[in-house]
Amino acid sequence: MYEWTEPYEDEYIKERIEELRQAQKIAMQNGKVLVSSYPFGQFWLPALNDLSDVEYLGRERHRTPYGTFEPAPDVPFHGALWFTPAKDAELPPSLKNIKEWIPAGAVVDMNARMVQIKVDEIEITFTSINVSLNAHQLLQEINQELVRANAGVYVWKIEPVDEMSSSVRHLFPDGRIPALSNAHTRADVTGYALMQDRPYQHTLVYVGIAAYKTSVESLWASLIRGRGSCSMRGTSVLADGEVKMMTQPLTEFNVMHAGIICRKALPGKWEAKDDSAYALVFEQGREVETELQMLAAKRLQEALAFPIPDTWARTLWEHGLDAGFIQRLETGGDCRGGARLDLAKPWQELVQNLLEQEVLTI
Repeated sequence: MYEWTEPYEDEYIKERIEELRQAQKIAMQNGKVLVSSYPFGQFWLPALNDLSDVEYLGRERHRTPYGTFEPAPDVPFHGALWFTPAKDAELPPSLKNIKEWIPAGAVVDMNARMVQIKVDEIEITFTSINVSLNAHQLLQEINQELVRANAGVYVWKIEPVDEMSSSVRHLFPDGRIPALSNAHTRADVTGYALMQDRPYQHTLVYVGIAAYKTSVESLWASLIRGRGSCSMRGTSVLADGEVKMMTQPLTEFNVMHAGIICRKALPGKWEAKDDSAYALVFEQGREVETELQMLAAKRLQEALAFPIPDTWARTLWEHGLDAGFIQRLETGGDCRGGARLDLAKPWQELVQNLLEQEVLTI
């Protein structure tokens, strides 16, 4: 998702709306319809190229069975034409019931993928907007849809809703849902935790996927083989050792949701042969950093041969990061944070030094 938090205003559009409104009023007062000869039209105005049976007469004059076109006086914009209907002629839809368009602002909820426009008694809502567009591109797309619907409203300003005020929360706010794939199939990813330790291959700690049962089984088989035959976002991923899978059918969508996680990331499953352990945060509503500190301390209590009081959690976390004993994981979706604890590092020496410096106390 293109991130923008401040209102976006296009002063050029605002000025052009007023100019066209005035030019349109003058045309209507003279019994004419304001038309653009531009190939792609001029804002909401009818475009000459979209009309049928148009015959060019020269000097920007045109003729059709249903009326004539001539250059607009005072030329409000380049290519402006006045259309004069022929008596009792059947007009094309774009030349009928010409309405007065008004300027407006729009409120954009990027999480709900929704745009709301309210002006006077008009209220318009668009859903399923493309959140990958920047503010300028999104404004253009909104106006194209308004013109297509002949809404009578043209937007010059858009304002994003604060993320906390949105009624919808998405696993991937940017709208780009990753996919886990192998040579045979793919599945949408609901969450992941991995270590970007190599440019050509990342270490996978956790991945949640949603797909048909056959696809889930195929990807699971590829991961347990441990040959790096799965990839995500164009990079090969290899699970760190033994992996476990938990599944749940999503009957309303006719697919299966699977959580695939390394044993080293499961509390209570650490073994003496392991050179690392992982701490992952999934629960919503908690402060990720604080939760990671506590989970890291719990994993150290499980793996180290000497006691680690809970009160040391924050200090060990900060000093472990600085010393390279702890590495943050790249996470997304339903996995809100993660860390790798390198158990091959001299944790006892680190703790002893901190005690001697009275950074830690017993």
